[in-house]
Amino acid sequence: MKLLTKSKQAILYGCISFALGSVANATPNDTSKATLPVQAIENLPEGKLKQSLKKLPPHAQQKVLVQLQELAVPALDMLLMEADNSGELFYIEEGLTEPAVISDVQYTLPAVDVFKLHSNPNSPNKVFLDFNGGQVSAKAWGSGASYNAMPYDLDGDPTTFNDAERARIHEIWTRMADDFAAFDIDVTTEAPEEFNANTGWVLFTKDTDASGSAMPHQGAGGVAYVNVWGRSNYAYYQPAFVYYNRLGNGFAPYMAEAGSHELGHNLGLSHDGTSTQSYYTGLGNDGEPSSWAPIMGVGYYKNVTQWSKGEYPDASQTQDDIAIINDKLGRSADTSGQAASPTSLYVDSTGHFSATNREIDPDSIIAENKGSIQVGDSDWFQFNSGAGPAEFYATPAWDAFTRSSKRGANLDIGMKLYDSTGALIATSNDLYDTNASIQIDLAEGLHTLEIYGAAGPYASNYASQGHFYLQGKVVPSTPDTTAPDPNPMGFVQAPQAVSDTQITMQSIVATDDSGAVVSYLFSCNQNTSPCVSSNWQTDVNFTAQGLTPQTEYCFNVKARDISGNTTLASANLCATTLAAPPQPEPPAQPTHLNAVNAQDGTVLLSWQDNSTNELNFEVQRESQHKNGRWQANQSIALLDIDSVSYTDASGTGTFRYRVRANNDVANSSWTNWVTVSVTGSDGGGPDKPCKGKKCNN
Repeated sequence: MKLLTKSKQAILYGCISFALGSVANATPNDTSKATLPVQAIENLPEGKLKQSLKKLPPHAQQKVLVQLQELAVPALDMLLMEADNSGELFYIEEGLTEPAVISDVQYTLPAVDVFKLHSNPNSPNKVFLDFNGGQVSAKAWGSGASYNAMPYDLDGDPTTFNDAERARIHEIWTRMADDFAAFDIDVTTEAPEEFNANTGWVLFTKDTDASGSAMPHQGAGGVAYVNVWGRSNYAYYQPAFVYYNRLGNGFAPYMAEAGSHELGHNLGLSHDGTSTQSYYTGLGNDGEPSSWAPIMGVGYYKNVTQWSKGEYPDASQTQDDIAIINDKLGRSADTSGQAASPTSLYVDSTGHFSATNREIDPDSIIAENKGSIQVGDSDWFQFNSGAGPAEFYATPAWDAFTRSSKRGANLDIGMKLYDSTGALIATSNDLYDTNASIQIDLAEGLHTLEIYGAAGPYASNYASQGHFYLQGKVVPSTPDTTAPDPNPMGFVQAPQAVSDTQITMQSIVATDDSGAVVSYLFSCNQNTSPCVSSNWQTDVNFTAQGLTPQTEYCFNVKARDISGNTTLASANLCATTLAAPPQPEPPAQPTHLNAVNAQDGTVLLSWQDNSTNELNFEVQRESQHKNGRWQANQSIALLDIDSVSYTDASGTGTFRYRVRANNDVANSSWTNWVTVSVTGSDGGGPDKPCKGKKCNN
């Protein structure tokens, strides 16, 4: 941890205020108005960021200073940051290491392929949790350097994954999926077909590569670029690294917390610290079930870890984490019922009910009696019971891979029970633990259970979100053998294609003689092409997604009441997806590439953009050996759309450059190579950082 005395901290904040004050009133994202004297850099705290800034040309320095202002970076964070040659910021997690090797419980590995786990497979946003290692090259790290990353390896055999390693991978995925349960993102261990603006990559590896060379910022717990999610060149700033050999030798709770923390940086989040700590370690004794810490601080040791907006004492960062992530990802879909349309609590013939968790059922094949709470959300379940004693238990994400400490779940559960008139008859919000329970004698009839995110002793309900699982028992109700009406079911709106990959439909509204909620199942019947059916849902509308263009799909629908009585299916009705839109053309080749010696160890590149459909521009560089041969070919930058210039901190020597445009279809041809000899600062030149008294002119 980086610690400062309060007196030094006050001086530091004053320096930062002076350095960034002139940017405070700049229009957001308008860097043309955010100009600072270069000597403002001298007022930043001594560290890697300040040193890296001094090496940049003025326009790149301005870019960094504006980012520090717009992201509201706390002063202490600047001691853990650096800027690359193009003026992009990244965090170096020197305070997130945990050297102690943790002895761990041994879980029985379920029959699950841990390299094909998906939390939300239909989401357009994805983050790949990569435990396989492999080649990392042509990225921003090391200005395009190549690394042969090691796989996640606990037993000294990097060629295979043993059961202990697989179990830890499964737990890491489960915990990170809970961190992002409220957002529209698929947390997955399966490699995507491509990395794009909405696909993240967190690589769990050692800080030494397979050849023994240092990975980026060896010795840190991890490293990640800031606020790069959603950019057309996001892939260039990947992956976010998590170094397992610096985290209790790959201890799953530490790995998961670090993984979500690094992805948080990609999404635009800074650290949660205090006036004297870069990383806040939280509230409550570690062993307390409700002990709390922010994910963007250090969540290694506590049982509840959540996104934060700086509500804890002496907070240095008041970023609204959830609002920022929502802006990038959007909210996840609510699938577990609302007050006006609760979902069914499925009770068996003996009166018992339960749910499968992500440890034994990661794909939620059995979808009943579970849910996910979004921020400000509550989920509602309806059931019939006989008269007599009843028990209800709700457990958050730590129901899977249950631990007595370091649980790291997000949701602190509140639970309410209502009778058939809607009157509240029982409530549970345990201030000591994060689960909830109700024991009560019920009258015969219809009841409704509400699950919501509650506040705890150390945190508000601001970020009380995540997965939960229900179990318990009631006295069985009088047997109900009547299916909902109509029987068989039918459609109000027949299946209809709305795009090349989507078909939408709407069922008749069914009713049940008990007055309870009715659920619907839309089934796709297709043998020749992958097809998509719904789970049981209370919504009469369904849209099948991820379908094949110009393909016929047939659907039927049936209804079920809370006693499990199911109607006959409707007749199959069919629709054909639309033709796929025409593929875009490859981008046009850029022209008029020019390379200018800035006489300060940098090269100013410019070119003409001739394309209207590029996703990024790729810049390559080669250096000239003293024997005249060209060597060390590497991609040094992947730039946003409409880019027409780049400054390369090449150092002195003779170099040649070329540029091309890329999109999803293909790449343009490269420009011709352009050669430039680069001199140092003693040669003067344009765009040269001022020094000493020159800065006052």
